[in-house]
Amino acid sequence: MHPRFPHVFEPITIRGKTYKNRLIAAPTMFAHSIFTIPAMKENVYRMVENRARGGFAAVSTGEHPVNAEEGTALFYEHPIDFTKPEGPDFEAIREYADRIRKYGALCYFEFCHEGARAEHNPPYSPWGPDGYVREDGVEVKALDLPMMEKICTDFYNISRYARLCGFDGVLLHGGHGFIIQQFVSPWTNHRTDEFGGSMENRARFPKMIIDACRRGIGEDGIIEFRFSAEDGEPGGMTIGDTVEFCKEIDGLVDIIHVSNGLKWAGSRTHTFSSFLDPHGINVEHAAKVKAAVKQSKVAVIGGFNSPEHCEEVLAAGKADFIELGRQGFADPEFPNKALNGQEDSIRRCVRCFQCYPGFCEHPTDIPLFEKIGPEEAGKIYSPFAMGRCAINPNSGFGWYPETVSAPQGSRKVLIVGGGPGGLQAAITCAQRGHRAVLVEKAGRLGGTMNFTDTDGDKVDLRNFKNLLIREAEGCGTDIRLNTTVTQELLDEVKPDVVLLAVGGRPTVPPIPGIETAMDALTAYDSMDKVGKRVVLAAWWAVRWAYSWPTRAGRSPFWRCGT
Repeated sequence: MHPRFPHVFEPITIRGKTYKNRLIAAPTMFAHSIFTIPAMKENVYRMVENRARGGFAAVSTGEHPVNAEEGTALFYEHPIDFTKPEGPDFEAIREYADRIRKYGALCYFEFCHEGARAEHNPPYSPWGPDGYVREDGVEVKALDLPMMEKICTDFYNISRYARLCGFDGVLLHGGHGFIIQQFVSPWTNHRTDEFGGSMENRARFPKMIIDACRRGIGEDGIIEFRFSAEDGEPGGMTIGDTVEFCKEIDGLVDIIHVSNGLKWAGSRTHTFSSFLDPHGINVEHAAKVKAAVKQSKVAVIGGFNSPEHCEEVLAAGKADFIELGRQGFADPEFPNKALNGQEDSIRRCVRCFQCYPGFCEHPTDIPLFEKIGPEEAGKIYSPFAMGRCAINPNSGFGWYPETVSAPQGSRKVLIVGGGPGGLQAAITCAQRGHRAVLVEKAGRLGGTMNFTDTDGDKVDLRNFKNLLIREAEGCGTDIRLNTTVTQELLDEVKPDVVLLAVGGRPTVPPIPGIETAMDALTAYDSMDKVGKRVVLAAWWAVRWAYSWPTRAGRSPFWRCGT
């Protein structure tokens, strides 16, 4: 039994397969991105591989549509024939399973059908519980029984394909507003036949899909089922609906994975939590599901970034597994560090959306197409690559340890600036065997991130700042505060290399009267001068509003509810 986290590191066996702990690496990125953006292929493989190496009990790929017809998805431009388990496509998907299993983790293949919200792919039209014309003018066709049977066949085929690829199980994505949720939710299902009305009826088609997946993955394969606790829309599915639905599928799936909201509404419906949301935002929803089901295990996702919190939730019996998504970018070694008593060295996700830069995940962000538009999509070293992380320089960017040339001996490095850039530079220098001298003109380390000491909403950033300081101080860096660079200092240190990490300055937009404004960082130290009537101007929001139509070439605002 682990002395600090006994529930986190308690093994459990499901269908003959053992989870070595209760931590599951939730899906991130699209599984089909290895085909859509070939330059990202190795990055995406490394993403799941690193999480398996980092000690997660199970690791999932990102989602993959079950077909390229009425159920296709964003960026799905390389259809796969899931009835043919052979050839280059099969080998590419199997590579996911091989890389995950290499490190002793169980592996899942995630797939979905977005139903009425699927991408329009003429001559096909999206299918859903109801027939209607979507906000973007696309006609959605109401499903009849032959159409349902066709979809079930697709779920069977992709599940069987996953089994033949070597996956231990599948992650059936039924939430986030996809087709299963559309049938369960009274907001999207207004049918009067045997597939509408009562929960028994609304669950009928979802149970047909689950049965198809079971036949495909086999009796010894695991089915983890992802579902939203609520729609987050007026008149939509509530946690009460979800609990009743989970009773209907209890025992048909092995794990019920409680998420939330709608994909296209992102952080607005808590599909993704932001730094303004509490960690473990779905815990109480999961607890209600767990109290209601008798056979299926329950997993919960939603902004977890500390093993202490994971232990607390598991010990309270509110869930059987904890799912970590973006935390896998911030620090894929999360489980191993917790296991080995190094929890203070975990880089804990700050939920900043650098890894997910899209309109779906975080509608107030710079548009997705501006971040990974056509001019960037093929550049593996692009600073706009999906999967990058603000607090982990080794995530994304096409960085692989074996491709970095070994140091040609130890060098003396003078680092100018004790903010996050300088601190990380000092840590990296030590890791590569160099000797670093860090000088900071102020009397403390942290640079611009010191504003987090007074901002109650930035606790995670504050923790990261403090982690950088601990690591820089603990790796042997010669740190000199209240020091500026002079010729005398250079003569004393005699550095081989000088790294300038002097930080940046706030952007000043060309707005008339801006000279009388105060930038945000200054405001933190000048609250007595701010006053009571304040106008906040976010310059990136101005850029977002003006750049979107021209950069994207189309307007998917209907997805964002704007």
